[in-house]
Amino acid sequence: MASSLSTQTTFDCMPRSSLFATIVFLAFTHNSAPASADVINFSWDNDLFLGSDQGYTNGGRISYLNTPSEGPERESSGFAAAVRDHLAFLPGIDDESNQHATSFSLRQLIVTPKNISNPEPQYDDLPYAGYLSLSSSLWSWRADQITGAGLHLGVVGPESGAEATQKWVHKVTGSERPRGWEYQLGTDVVGGVQAIHGRKLLQLGSKGEVEQQVSAIGSAMLSTFQTSVQTGLIWRIGHNLPMNFAPDYAGSSTSIALPGSFSNTESSWSVFIGAGVEYTPYSYIEEHAAPYRFDNDPIISQIGVGGTWQWNNLQAALTLRTTTGAGDQHKDNFSFGTLSLSWTL
Repeated sequence: MASSLSTQTTFDCMPRSSLFATIVFLAFTHNSAPASADVINFSWDNDLFLGSDQGYTNGGRISYLNTPSEGPERESSGFAAAVRDHLAFLPGIDDESNQHATSFSLRQLIVTPKNISNPEPQYDDLPYAGYLSLSSSLWSWRADQITGAGLHLGVVGPESGAEATQKWVHKVTGSERPRGWEYQLGTDVVGGVQAIHGRKLLQLGSKGEVEQQVSAIGSAMLSTFQTSVQTGLIWRIGHNLPMNFAPDYAGSSTSIALPGSFSNTESSWSVFIGAGVEYTPYSYIEEHAAPYRFDNDPIISQIGVGGTWQWNNLQAALTLRTTTGAGDQHKDNFSFGTLSLSWTL
């Protein structure tokens, strides 16, 4: 569902050694994942997972989901309850039988032309562009469905830090140094609102056995960065599946994956495949790409495959995605992988 121009990601500035030590400490100091607790997530996108380096090249996401308002009494659960009460008028939010929580995400998106060794503008391809945003959403969910609504504010241009991020990642991974960032799109502030809904269509098996699930996801975004509508289907099979019934969310790349993402058991695993389509009538990059000869295809499709593994309060996931080409002058598929680590606090 998410194209190279619409996937929103973020960057984690924590040193890798410190991050690894923190993950190991958290993983070994809990015996099992609590059903309702704060969740921290770090995600890293890179097309090198699939051996390519073009278009959408790298990014990351730092996300936080607080304890549900119906969970253990914590300061964060009280905040979730206050937001729930103020936004109870929204469709799908006011159901008293649901759990409610809020999420916050810092995301970064990086777009480059196919040939990053050329220091000159490549007007027959995508421009260099960076996007950094902060988003917040309220989630309302139960075992068979989830609804979310939120807003985001971001910046396009050098202030996004995309140039420094890509050069650092390419240095760490031994990849080719990009040479055209001085021609990236200029500074602009963008923002908007988003909504998403997911529903479980089929459940086979029971806890303690191998289970199967089929889910449908739909989302919409109205923003000065992008206006889009997405929909997709996901099939998942695994053992001790958590309430989070659609871990890939057909590539919508939002924090909707966090609510209910941990099983109550000490360990669980799953594999999944998702496919979707996205309609984008407005794209900031397309509108501001002149004189680049790039016309964004308003309809793209995507397929993703992946798996998750949970041990106690630590969860890891790997997803591989490919999309149809995003424009008339850029017909190649965009392929990239996402490595994600989550843990409960």
